[in-house]
Amino acid sequence: MEMITMLPSTLAGLIIYSEKKIKGEKEIILFNYKLDSRLRGNDKKIMNMENIRQNKSTAAMPVIAASYIGPPLMPNRDALWEESELPLNADGLVNEVMGQPMRRAGRFIKMVACGGLACLQQVSLDYLKGRKTGIFLATGLGNVDEILPFITEVFKHGGGFPSPNQFANSVSNAAAFVLAKICEVTGTVLTISQEELSFESALWLAQSYLESGEIELALVGGCDIFTPTVEEYRERVNLNCGNSRKMPMGEGSSWLLLGKDSEINIGNILAVEFGNKIIASENCSKNNDILKHCEEIISTASLSDGNGRKKNRILLPGFRINKTETDLWKSDGWAIEDYLPCCGIHSTAAAFGIARALREKPSTLFVHYNRHASGKQVFVVGSTK
Repeated sequence: MEMITMLPSTLAGLIIYSEKKIKGEKEIILFNYKLDSRLRGNDKKIMNMENIRQNKSTAAMPVIAASYIGPPLMPNRDALWEESELPLNADGLVNEVMGQPMRRAGRFIKMVACGGLACLQQVSLDYLKGRKTGIFLATGLGNVDEILPFITEVFKHGGGFPSPNQFANSVSNAAAFVLAKICEVTGTVLTISQEELSFESALWLAQSYLESGEIELALVGGCDIFTPTVEEYRERVNLNCGNSRKMPMGEGSSWLLLGKDSEINIGNILAVEFGNKIIASENCSKNNDILKHCEEIISTASLSDGNGRKKNRILLPGFRINKTETDLWKSDGWAIEDYLPCCGIHSTAAAFGIARALREKPSTLFVHYNRHASGKQVFVVGSTK
């Protein structure tokens, strides 16, 4: 099995370590693109994904199924919630989705497992049988509910004694592994973290694996959970009044099942692209390059539904996109769909917004526009049937 570790790096992109043994040698592989040189022994090479992102693909990715879970912990349903009451107990969600309790699992792992299964239940677990499937879990903050107690126990005065469960659950890929075990997936299983651009990075990776033929299906999701206090949460996500909209903090576990079956799909991901410029938030309202580029991409897609009616166009703005920027899109005929009141601010809120649009907005062309605090930009273009 190929073992890949994704680590957050500087804003230039993700650092990827990939090793695969081939005929007794180690060959460095990135998204199944082989490099000219082979490495022997235990050598490792570090490559930056930003250099590879220039190879953009125009092929649409069919979305077979989608699901979203927000702070109320009700799969594929919007409901009222209060920031002051979070986090809610996840055991009810586990019973609803899985039909039985999950033992020795932390809240993050429960959310990941329930989110992934809620997506697969839109088809069936049998749909995965005989198909090479990859799992791509995106998270901005990771398994905070297990990592913090584990670290506290380890660094106690005189040395602590963390439990085996604490240690096992604190491993970065533990949640993705649990989901893979439940779904009986034996292929590529990745955990990707790049702060608030984590989900888009996972989606981009999944597209690369699908196009290369490495996998036939990709289960791609984003999950982040509410941390102990709102103040700590805001600090970890790097929020202030100048770099984000004023919204409550939230959480979610939202997933897409991607494949190549365009006959049963509910929509398509048309493009996942990262901007090559870093633009300060105060200058974004003066720059309409992304708007123009998205309209170019959409112009190549079907602009009408099966009945000949023109599809709606909506913008899904991330939590750092301000009103001045959305007004620019609105003036060009785009409707603004602000999904954040349904899920709150969290690092992988993009997954919630995109999954919700794919399920709840038929006959629509949509753009999810996101920006990092540094000014790094990314957008996802999609359509629904």
